[in-house]
Amino acid sequence: RTHCRSEAELPAMNMVFKITHNQVSAFEKDAEEKYFRDLVKFLQDEVPGAAEEDHDYLLGVTKAMVKKAADYGLKTKRDAAIYVTTAYLLGLDFEEHFHVAKEILTSSLPGMDKANWLQDAAVALIDSKGR
Repeated sequence: RTHCRSEAELPAMNMVFKITHNQVSAFEKDAEEKYFRDLVKFLQDEVPGAAEEDHDYLLGVTKAMVKKAADYGLKTKRDAAIYVTTAYLLGLDFEEHFHVAKEILTSSLPGMDKANWLQDAAVALIDSKGR
């Protein structure tokens, strides 16, 4: 038989928890750092040559490229990951030499469209170098 507690004996389940701005900022920073670590791990696992890179160097490059992606309007994790991977494969300043990419990235297209175009263009460019 279970013992039923009176309301007075139960812990206060309807307490209001307040999360401060600093706590929210800390949660966001932790999530952002986890994203950077996950993206570095993806690069090291999936992109030729990345596994040999110094981890701290690759982390710094990843953070810089995610910021650059955001400046181009590639703000989702997926879109930023496509940009970072493309930048790693083609060169960190690839858009300065791949002028069509620069035009697309600085256009008014939505971020997802830019990322999809970039992904297709990068694959086509990589494939053409192998022929």
